[in-house]
Amino acid sequence: MKKLLVLFIAVLLGCDKAAEEVSSVKIERFDEQLMQVKTKEELQKLFTDNQSVTNLLYDRDPSDTAFISDVFHMTQNADAQKLFGQVKETFGDLSNISSEFGAAFSEIKKIYPEFKEPRIVAGFTGLQNDMIVTDSIVVVSLDAFIGPKANFRPDQPNYILRRFAPEYIVPNAVRFLSNKFNKMNFKKDNFTTDMVFFGKSLEFSRYVLPNTPDSIIIGYTNREMQNAFEHQDYIWGHIIDRELLNNDNPAVNTKYFGERPYMAEISPDCPARIGQWLGWRVVELYRANNEKMTIQELMAKDNAEEILRGSKYRGQKD
Repeated sequence: MKKLLVLFIAVLLGCDKAAEEVSSVKIERFDEQLMQVKTKEELQKLFTDNQSVTNLLYDRDPSDTAFISDVFHMTQNADAQKLFGQVKETFGDLSNISSEFGAAFSEIKKIYPEFKEPRIVAGFTGLQNDMIVTDSIVVVSLDAFIGPKANFRPDQPNYILRRFAPEYIVPNAVRFLSNKFNKMNFKKDNFTTDMVFFGKSLEFSRYVLPNTPDSIIIGYTNREMQNAFEHQDYIWGHIIDRELLNNDNPAVNTKYFGERPYMAEISPDCPARIGQWLGWRVVELYRANNEKMTIQELMAKDNAEEILRGSKYRGQKD
């Protein structure tokens, strides 16, 4: 399943300088510009002047008149305007998200001083998109992340829909950004490789977002977190009994790493994406057994089997 960061030591002043550089992240308000257009000509100019954002959000060319007409109709629609009103009510001036991104980027720069923070753009698509993350830009369609009080929500099942809320925006972006630093040898692409890859991305996110609950980082409810932890011996036993660690069948592995209501193969009480959670436990214990290893060294280590062996994980809680 193809996918889908030495702790930087510096003098105190150097670390402070890195933090100051990204303490305030500018978020471009493409959403406001979009929802304020009065004519199709204004909309076409907006899209033409912001070609990269337009391509990411809509994957259409501004010269497409039918596309312009469709989006213009959306911007003038009463329901869309009400939804945008909820965006403004929920997110305000985006100062909270700006601070969260700034804190995360500061932590990344302490690990990787060469890290160049991406552009952050707020979008609005009438629930046609949610988030796009690349090394150079993060585009968030805010209407998708209003949360349970929204008049309209993304067309997703409930077990996914609950993660479309404000508190998930920055953690989701950080997990995607971690891919740049997450070295992994995929020549042997099996269950163990996927497990450790996801575990490293989650551990990196925890390191960069120390004040974010683990449940938000992985997208589990508190009950799912408890079920996974309390029954990990049984879950691990299932993995071993079925000899899954060396399994390289994508159809089988996707069941353990992909989106589902729950892990039917194990138990209705076992949360989906359990392979990702197990990978986090493996990486967590590997770090505990190698106290001098920095997060940078961990992310550079590409041997999944060595990390699994070094973790000494056997489904134990401690």
